[in-house]
This record gives sequence, structure tokens and C-alpha cells, in this order.
Amino acid sequence: MVEAEIGERGVTFRFAGAQRFLAMKRRLSIPLKNIESVSTETVNPPWLAGRIGTHLPPVFWAGTFWTREGKIFYYVRDRSKCVTLNLKDHDYSKAVIELDDKEGLARDLRKALG
Repeated sequence: MVEAEIGERGVTFRFAGAQRFLAMKRRLSIPLKNIESVSTETVNPPWLAGRIGTHLPPVFWAGTFWTREGKIFYYVRDRSKCVTLNLKDHDYSKAVIELDDKEGLARDLRKALG
């Protein structure tokens, strides 16, 4: 389960349950100034990539993955329920996170970004 909270400065994702251990993170915070764009399109996580975390294709991707696009954080089981944050000047080039209300978070983030 993932909880997302948007504050004045950024968005924080909190990972709960046993799956947080698979992602090797309890939370991920991203400043608003580092979010370039937000997408809710279905994602296709990489089959082959360097990683720290868990990779059980096609079931679950969690953790840090190194791809041609750069360093990406995935927390995905259902690829159709993901929000993708394209980042700039951040440790990650993207954060792809599954949420129950991906459209709501995307709308709220776009509003916060102005």
C-alpha cells in the first residue's frame, strides 16, 4: 500500500506493509521544483535493468532500476494504476508508483505545480 501526501514543497510517498521491504524504502520525497511532468499512462517497466530492489516480472517491480533513461524508482504491481513523475535535477530521472487514485494524485500535483 502507498500513501501520497502533497505539501507546500513537494510530494511524499509512504510505503506500508511487507512490500516496503521489497522496495528497500519506507518513503520517497520529491520536491515540486524537481517535477517536470506527471503522467497516468500505463507503464512498461524494464525486463532487464540493473536494480536494487525486487523484480518479479510480470508481477511486481519495486526499488531502484538503472535503465537507458537513467535511474528510475518503481513501485508497481498493476501497471495500469501508476502515476509517473518525470523529474529534473533529482537523483531519479523518473518515479513510477502505483496508487489506487492515480488520477486524483495527478490532478492535485498538476494543480500544485501551477
